[in-house]
Amino acid sequence: MRGAILRGTTFLDADLTDADLSEAILETADFERAMLSGSDLNHAQVSETQFSEAWLTAAILSDAKFVGASFRKAQLRDGRCQGVMMEGCKLGGAILDSASFHHARLTSCDFSDSEINHAEFYGAHMRGCRFISVYGVSANFSNAHMKACDFAKADLSSANFSRADLGASQFDRAVLADADFRHAELSGVNFSRSDLSNAHFGGAKLFAADLRAANLANAHELTAANLTQARTDEATILPNGSRGPYLRYSGAEKRVARRPAPASIFPADL
Repeated sequence: MRGAILRGTTFLDADLTDADLSEAILETADFERAMLSGSDLNHAQVSETQFSEAWLTAAILSDAKFVGASFRKAQLRDGRCQGVMMEGCKLGGAILDSASFHHARLTSCDFSDSEINHAEFYGAHMRGCRFISVYGVSANFSNAHMKACDFAKADLSSANFSRADLGASQFDRAVLADADFRHAELSGVNFSRSDLSNAHFGGAKLFAADLRAANLANAHELTAANLTQARTDEATILPNGSRGPYLRYSGAEKRVARRPAPASIFPADL
């Protein structure tokens, strides 16, 4: 079906495994619960089309354009979405583990409640997207540009945001333990009530960042200048474990060095 024009066509529950839909035009089509594993939608033009609960494992969506499409609860594990353009798409509850969105352009898309573990958003441009309550352990957002995106209550433990621009985005109550924010633009970002324990901030910009009630225990590479420019309050847990607000010259920006475990008193051969 390469280059096919499919308008108002229904593929409900169809088996289209490894189908070639590259360069196809899909308008108001319905692929709900269809099997599209390994299918090729490279350079496809898709608008107002349903992929809800469809299986798109390892599907190729590279350089395709999707407008108003729904992938609600779809399986997109290992999907290849490099360079994809998505506008107003719904991906709530979708499984996107290990999917690749390198250099994708995502506008007003909703990923809420989806799984993005180990997914790659390297260099992606995202504006007004919702990632509320996503589960994304070790997801990679390095070098991404994210404007006004919402990550409230997301679990992004060990995620990589190095050199990313998170301007006007918010992470209220998010879990960001062990995350990497080195050299990231975090000015004005809302981290209130978030868990940033053991996160790395070397070279990050935190001007007017909201760290009220945030947990910064043992955070790496925070400086006095970082914390002076950011907003902290009495509920903020500072890197040394003390409560805020941060006071200049207090030394609270220094993480507590962990003591080595005591040596065993028993001989090694026992």
